[in-house]
Amino acid sequence: MMKSFKKQLYTYFTQVTKALGNANRLGILEFLAQRECPVEDLAKLTSLSVANTSLHLQQLRQVGLVAFRKQG
Repeated sequence: MMKSFKKQLYTYFTQVTKALGNANRLGILEFLAQRECPVEDLAKLTSLSVANTSLHLQQLRQVGLVAFRKQG
């Protein structure tokens, strides 16, 4: 039987892999690796709607690949 830690680790790896398994999310990560960017700017850069971009960012944030900062 798998140890609890290993099972949690494998579950996390699966979630990260799933988050990275989308071309739009990879594009978003590419832009964010270069600089911090508001959702509206990311939407324009990726040719996605703001709502769709926001959903992709939520998925990336859930697995810890991006951080959230509210400004203004």
